[in-house]
Amino acid sequence: MYFVDRDELALKLDYITQLTADFTAAEGYALERICHMLIESTVDVGNMMIDGFIMRDPGSYQDVIDIMEMEKVITGDDAKMISATLPTRQWMVRDYTHIDHDKLKSVFSANLAAYTHFQRAVESFIDRELGPVSAFGKGGNHEKI
Repeated sequence: MYFVDRDELALKLDYITQLTADFTAAEGYALERICHMLIESTVDVGNMMIDGFIMRDPGSYQDVIDIMEMEKVITGDDAKMISATLPTRQWMVRDYTHIDHDKLKSVFSANLAAYTHFQRAVESFIDRELGPVSAFGKGGNHEKI
């Protein structure tokens, strides 16, 4: 069993929700940051879920999404949409001087619904698995799952 801070999880889920709200108006560097952080924070939450619920170890960003789909944290459609955005990470971390902002906006616009659904999906999974009283830590505490 692992320890997960429920408050930290909630902060990260709220962050993803805020990023999706800010996406439409974003341009340039702000667009890059929002898209990059959507990927990073979603994978980070995925890793928290994988650790907390003792799912198999992921080997890549794509593997985190695949595990969350396999374990029914997210739907197959949402997994496909998130997966469609993962290749853009290469631009943002390695080829950042050649980012095509129109293409980046297009890829995320077509798949933003998955990120919009993400918080609800994770919270629903926790409710299904743990019931109404969660064993995730509250108030900075870390509790066993």
